[in-house]
Amino acid sequence: MITRDNFTLEHVLNLKKNRMVDSFILERSIYAFGLLEALCRVKMPFIFKGGTSLMLLLEQPRRLSTDIDIIVSPGTDIEHYLDEAGKIFPFKKIERQIRKGKNSIEKRHYKYYYDSPLKSETPFYILLDILFEENHYSKIIQKPIKNDLIITEEPYYEVRVPSIDCILGDKLTAFAPHTTGIPFGVDKELEIIKQMYDVATLVDFIDNFEDIRKSYTRTVLSEIQYRGIATNEEDVLRDTLESAVSIASRGKYGKDYDKYLRGIKSIITHVYDERFSAEKAAVMACKVMHIAACLLKNVSYKPIEDYPSYLKAEIGNSKYSKLSKLRKFDMQGFAHVVKTIEILQE
Repeated sequence: MITRDNFTLEHVLNLKKNRMVDSFILERSIYAFGLLEALCRVKMPFIFKGGTSLMLLLEQPRRLSTDIDIIVSPGTDIEHYLDEAGKIFPFKKIERQIRKGKNSIEKRHYKYYYDSPLKSETPFYILLDILFEENHYSKIIQKPIKNDLIITEEPYYEVRVPSIDCILGDKLTAFAPHTTGIPFGVDKELEIIKQMYDVATLVDFIDNFEDIRKSYTRTVLSEIQYRGIATNEEDVLRDTLESAVSIASRGKYGKDYDKYLRGIKSIITHVYDERFSAEKAAVMACKVMHIAACLLKNVSYKPIEDYPSYLKAEIGNSKYSKLSKLRKFDMQGFAHVVKTIEILQE
């Protein structure tokens, strides 16, 4: 279980040492796990998903996330569980909001307030997003609530979470800003880049392509229905692909790179243990191109094992010839571009 030592100024500052991460984002990430465990302690039935779940799925946290996203079966009476969770330290009060999409799928948002040690005990909140929907993931696993951010002791509470492959399929639908993804808007660029970052991170851990495909199809159809938009799975995948190309080319393709760049600069203080940059974002975008192409053509994803072997590949006559410059700067990114082009030409 999570100990009270987590909710102190000393713990936050200790984690912050020698890292570029924002202290307040770090604090909120810790408190998010406090809320997650509170929901488990009151035995609420749910599936944990979203960006914060990656901090449990991966061996080490990569990107900090401060919200709790869960799925609950339609018709579940959750109010008692939520009230009881709000009584558990360090939370003080709850605010509620209910919203329905165009297909009547219900979403509820709850703010769990706590006294921030970094902000001189000023009240702040962790956002709990609840989607009322039947489970559509092919594989659900149990993960103990523990990682490098939080101080824990036995017994550990466990949470149900989709596998990495299933989360990857889900996340990919969120990086499609012109269709089902987080749209461009005031201060939305950061949220868009978060999705790209997460997808690229998860690509390194792919185990079962079929689980990715099933998760993607089910999620994208649900998102299209929820938004009531006139599009289809192929259009959304092309949206993802072209968005990734814009980032990989650093603006040589598409018209949105200035917006993406704002998001890239903003995410720097959210990345836990590495120095992020536009160059790194370009390489990550190449991975997103690769997995999007696999789904678009229904070709199973195969990890690249020998990056140098792709350096001699010629892409000058392809649609993405302007990405040839990656050959000089990052052979990993270039290899993913070559694979993307090969798959799209099949």
